[in-house]
Formats: sequence, structure tokens, C-alpha cells
Amino acid sequence: MLLCYTNGCIKYGPDGVYYEGSCPKKIRVKCKTEFNTLLNGLYPIFGLAKERSKIEIFGRYPAVVSPDLLMYVHFPVVDDSSLETMLEVPSNHPSIKNVELYLEVKSISDGVIDPAACSSPLESLGSSLKRQRTQQPQEATGCVTHPSVKLERGNGLEVQGVGNSNGWIETEADAALGNGSTHGDVDREMTNKNSGSGRVEQVLDLTANNSNADLNKDVEPRASNPWSLSSLWVDDHELRVGLCFKDRDELKKAVDWCSIRGRQKCVVRETEKDKYTFECIRWKCKWSLQAARMEEHGLVEITKCHSPHTCCPIGPDNFDAEFAAEEIECLIRVQPTLTIEELGNWWFEKFGDLLATSEMQAAKLKVIKKVFGDWDQSFRVLPKLMAAFHSSNGLLVDWQYDLFPNPEFASFRGVFWAFPQSIEGFRHCRPLIIVDTKDLNGKYPMKLMIASGVEADDCYFPLAFAITTEVSSDSWRWFLNEIRRKVTQRKDICLISIPHPDILAVIKEPGSRWQEPWACHRFCLNNLCSQFHDVFQDDYLKNLVNEAGSTNQKEEFDSYMNDIKKKNSVARKWLDQFPRNQWALAHDNGRRYRFMTIDTEDVFAICESFQSLGLPVTATALLLFDEMRLFFNTGLSDSCGRVNRGDMYTKLVMEKLEELMTDSITHVIMPLEKGAFQVTEPSQNDEWIVWLNECTCSCGKFQSKKFPCLHALAVCEKLKINPLQYVDDCYTLDRLHKTYAATFSPVPEVSAWPEASGVPTLFPPVILPPPDVSVNDKTKEPPSDDELRKAVANILKVVDIKTTAFADILKRLAGKFEIDLTPRKSSIKAMIQKELSS
Repeated sequence: MLLCYTNGCIKYGPDGVYYEGSCPKKIRVKCKTEFNTLLNGLYPIFGLAKERSKIEIFGRYPAVVSPDLLMYVHFPVVDDSSLETMLEVPSNHPSIKNVELYLEVKSISDGVIDPAACSSPLESLGSSLKRQRTQQPQEATGCVTHPSVKLERGNGLEVQGVGNSNGWIETEADAALGNGSTHGDVDREMTNKNSGSGRVEQVLDLTANNSNADLNKDVEPRASNPWSLSSLWVDDHELRVGLCFKDRDELKKAVDWCSIRGRQKCVVRETEKDKYTFECIRWKCKWSLQAARMEEHGLVEITKCHSPHTCCPIGPDNFDAEFAAEEIECLIRVQPTLTIEELGNWWFEKFGDLLATSEMQAAKLKVIKKVFGDWDQSFRVLPKLMAAFHSSNGLLVDWQYDLFPNPEFASFRGVFWAFPQSIEGFRHCRPLIIVDTKDLNGKYPMKLMIASGVEADDCYFPLAFAITTEVSSDSWRWFLNEIRRKVTQRKDICLISIPHPDILAVIKEPGSRWQEPWACHRFCLNNLCSQFHDVFQDDYLKNLVNEAGSTNQKEEFDSYMNDIKKKNSVARKWLDQFPRNQWALAHDNGRRYRFMTIDTEDVFAICESFQSLGLPVTATALLLFDEMRLFFNTGLSDSCGRVNRGDMYTKLVMEKLEELMTDSITHVIMPLEKGAFQVTEPSQNDEWIVWLNECTCSCGKFQSKKFPCLHALAVCEKLKINPLQYVDDCYTLDRLHKTYAATFSPVPEVSAWPEASGVPTLFPPVILPPPDVSVNDKTKEPPSDDELRKAVANILKVVDIKTTAFADILKRLAGKFEIDLTPRKSSIKAMIQKELSS
């Protein structure tokens, strides 16, 4: 049995030479077969014309290094003697059952070997792909579709196979000979797939009792086509004269693919009807390609090719993603929520090439814009997307819109949505919700509102979203009420927000379920300090407010407040308008789990990959679903790995406990009444009172962090008890695992999205024109410099200075004071620069 490899690659390993790449064809021969008999029999077997192709044979020959060790060498088979040497290998080495041969096929033009058309045996086929040839009529190919095909009945060469009603599929096993030769015949041999393997095996018999003379006389190469038919992807990624394509578009895709591999770009033009010229985009480069549709076979054939490129490759930053977008468009339409990672894996499986994440992101964004429309169109598509989320994943959604006189149409005002996977996961998070907003850059002024929980690893957990045209008391009332109606009815929830008057007004409304005993409200300390600074313009006082809010000690808090009063009594009164438990950690009683600030960047990390792109609302909602699915998969995988290692608590808690346990050895413990313990630090002469049963300590850290502080650990060590019993369950890995346990289901293809029941056809929001301030209103008093400076500071907090023009800031100021501020442009610019530098 001969195992004949073609179009593979020759490699060297510990045992010497070996072949890799294609699946071999199995051919039976007699032990005394002559070289010419074998060679002449191989041409019709592989569908080659002898006058146009040349086969060179190499063997994998075992050389004895020691009685127990064989080393394989590359052995040319050129005559009867060398062939006999290879055929005797199984007899001389009983452990070897088959003879392995490598066939190198070269194309011959006018009797001269064309080096450009040769298929090198050292070319790697690691990225070779299964390819489907363009199906041709049976009359054109000369193929026979009978299950058992006799290639040459007279010489006993028999191919056993099974017909394929779906057309001829060329696989890695038999792709090389037809495509590797520029002028060779394209033979579509029948394939017999081994069950369970997916590989192609063909057994050809050369052992028939025919004389060599009869064999040589009877073998007539089949009439070969005068052209070489190419699939879309060329195995060796090279374009050559003679390759044919079914049309111009298939040729362009092949050229684009070769350009991608080489980091090049080219342009195409139709010089005449059915004649095409491709040229490198760089005018100094000499690369070009010409092709034309041929009358003899009706295909587009490459007629001239000047290669290679003489220019340098284009860097990834300048890479054009249009080709990748074209390839993934159909995939996105069928599976619109595939992540960038999943698209990258699909790309690699199909093309054998890695595409940079940035390039795939750019390609996907192009497709999303194309599939889901621009800003105006996206409002009409958004209800169908939400309906698809509801049908596939049980999405909870609520709409806000303004009806037109015809109630079938309305202008968009807002949409709220929450996934049941997040609602289920929040049950295992801390009773803590953080709300924040962010501008959506785009054609229409939009805000993305988000509600987040906090999971065991101290990470923000996306809970609910809303897109709204404005942030006001109405929008906050709607958002917070929907959270209570659709997301959670838990008691003792702690809500953390900025101390904005609209939010305060909504929470204080009668019947609000964000008041005690249902919930408590806390402020972001950073934002409170910023508001304080806007009013008093004093950095020293601002730092004192921050220190007062951050300390765990009530005594320290009182000390900082007294310092503020001494420095500025008005500033102290300004702080007193807010209850201390809303902004000071020392008076929080552990409700906020030590979360003092809202890190907007971390809160909106779920949309980091696209938040600055100004995408339409439908694209934003779709990409948020992608990120949510990836977020849950990553969280589940991480928690499973840690649970399987036997961990019980998060790494943050365990490391902190180990650190504190080491430091607690020097403390002196004295029992007091009612289960209290006095903990003394002799070196610092400090005393603390610990109540283990109440999980509190006079230092304040035990109750704020919800796990034992240094002093509580000292007591546990003295009493020889396990401190983990005083760690809040929110830090357990079991809770973390349950947080991400819910899975997301695939979203149906775009064409199958259902209509949104009860939602009218939505149009873009109505944008009111800004007030006309082109002419100074003499009745308005111009603002003072202090008023103008405060207004500038407030505007800079809500805009992205990198993308906002000075004219926009000037327009905002003019609208606020209802007066033309153009004469004060220079002073306003100076205020902006000073504010940014501080």
C-alpha cells in the first residue's frame, strides 16, 4: 500500500522527515512494479495531463540508527532501483506497514517547467481550507457521477467512491493537483468519507494482471480543460496567470484576500467591457493584475500578473475593514449578537488567518450601521430589537414617546430595559444600587442611564439601562420607578447617586420606595466635594470635606467639621443641609459597603468598546447585549475556576484577613461586659471596643467593610475562634458563582425579529431650537465674572472637552443667561483654561 501525499509540506522532527497537510491517497501496487508503470498510472489517477504536468516522487525512507531507533530521510524516487528500495521497506522493517511517498507536481509550458506555477513541497498548508469549486455542468467537466467510477478500465486503475448529489466538493485531500497547476486538468474525483473521521480515503488498485506494455499503451490522459478553475481562496495565497473565477466579484474578493494577507491595498477599474485591471494604491509600486472574461469558457481569467508588490506593507492602523465587513455581514444578519471574540474565531476557522481585534471591531460596526440603519432609521428598528430580546431572553422593557396626531406614529423620548439574567444575579449581590448617566455622542442629544449592583469581587454589576432624550426629574422618576417595578423589590437597598436636585426631589416624593424603611439614599462623595468647590472655590476646604466624608471615626469627622467651621462658617452651614449619613462614612452604619464614590469609567466599562463612537440607539442596545453576554460568560468561567480550586471567599477578603492576622499579634485583649472586648495597642496607647456578636468595632471598619477589622481579628485569635464566621456572605465565591449563573440565549436572525406589540412607529425625538440670542437683550443684566465662572465649571462637568467646540460652550452660556456673550469670548476662554488646569 502506497500513501501518496500531494500539496502538503515536508517537515523535520525528532524522527526525521515527515509529511503534513493533505490526506494521502491510498494506492495498491505489486512489489516489483516498475517506475514508469507507477508514474504513468499516477497521471490519470490525479487527473493530470502528462504533456502539461510533471510529477516528481520522493519517499520517506527509514535509516537504521540503532536496533531500536529509526530515522527517516528524504529519498528521491527516480528509477526502478530507487522505487524497488522504497517498496521493500515493509519487508525489511516489519513495524512499517505502508510506504509513504510525496508527489511534487510541476506545470509545463511548451515543454519548459514554469517555476512560477510550481507547488513547492516546503510550502505549509497549515492554513489550508476546505474549498468548494464553482459547479460546472457535467458536459463541461466530463465527470461521471456513477457511484463506482472506472477511470481506465483497460489498465485496472479503479477509484471506489460515492456520488454527491450536491455537486463536487474539493477537500484538502485532493485540492492540490487541480489547483496547484496553472495548465493542468481539473479532475473531480469521487470521494468516500470514512464514518466518524470526516477525512477522505481513496483506494486505487494498480495490481491488475496487465503487462507494462499494455498499461502504457492503454493509458490515455483524459481531455483536459484549457483553463485552471480557482476557488475563492487560493491555497498558496498567490494569484497566477490562468486562474479563473466565475465573475468579477469573486476575482475581486480573491485579490482583496491576498491584499489582506500582504497588508497591501489595490484599486480596480474596468478598462473595457469584461476587462479589468487591478493596481496597487501606491503609484510607485509595480504590482498590477489584468483579467478578462473568456468566450471559450465564459469565466473571468487572469491574463497578466506583475508581482510581487514593490511597496512596504500597510500598518494595521491604516487597514481597511471594508472587506472584513463584507464577509461578516451575512453572519451578523443571521446571528446579530456575536461577540468580537466569536467573530474572530469564525474568521480564523474559515480563512486560517487571525484578524486584529480592532479590525474586527471596525468591520462589525460597519455592518451594524448598514444592517440597522442610521440615526433616523434606528428609532424605527429599536422596538423590533427589543421585541427580539424579549422573545429570546425575556427582556423587560418600558417605553416613553410623544404621540403624533395619528397615534400610529410617535417621537422617541426614552426606553428602559433590564435582562432577567441581571435581575437573577442581583439577588446574590450586595443590597446596593449605584445609578449614573453618560452622554451618547451622536446626531441627537441622548443620555445613557445605568443602574449597577456590586458583586463579591467588588466589581460593578450591570443591572438596568435606559436611553433618554434628557436627564430631568421626570426621567429620574421614570428610571427609579421602573427599577422598583421590574428589577427588585428588596428592602434595605442602599441607593448611591450624585446629590442632584432632580434626584433628591424624586426620592423625597410621598410614597417613594427609595425612602426608609424600603431604602436609604447616599451621595457620591467626589461629586459632593465638586459641588462644594463650585460654591466656595477653596481647595483647602474641599480637601477637608473629603477627609471628613472618608474617615471611619466619628471623632475625626467632628474634628474636620470644626476645622471647616473655623475656616468658613457659611461652608459648614452649606454642608449641614445634607444629613450626615448621606455623605459621611462615619455615620453610614455600614449601608454603603464602603463604596464612597461613583467611578463613571468603571460603571460604564460594559460599553467601553463603543461608547465614544456616537452610534445610533439600536446599535448601542445591540452592542450592550453583546457585552453583557461576554461579561456573564467571563464572570462564570472565572468563578467556576476558583470554586473548583476549593476557595470559599474572594481573593480580596482572604488577602486582607491574612494581612491583618499577621498584624494583630501585638494587641492586648481584655473582656468587658455584654460580650464586648477592649483591644489595646501598647505601642500607640490606643484602645478600641469590639462587639463580635454585633460585628462592630469602635474603629468603624468592621461595620463598613462587613468583615473583621484588625481589632476583631485580635479578639478571634485570643478566643481561638474562626474569624470567617464574621465575614458577610456577600464575599463568598458561591454568591459570585450564582451571580453569573444565568445564561443568555441566541437572538434570532434579523429577518425573524417580531413586531413590537403596542409600540407605535417611532421617529427621532423633537429637538427644540435654542433660544435666539443673536442680539443682546438690553433688559437682561449681564452676568458677573463669578457667575460666569461657576457656569463654565458646571458645563465642563457634563461635556467632553475633547469633542466639544468652544462655540457650543458659548451657546450653552448664552442660553443660560439669555444674553449674547460674544463680546466676552476672550475672558470666557481664559476661564475655561483656568478651570481645566485646576
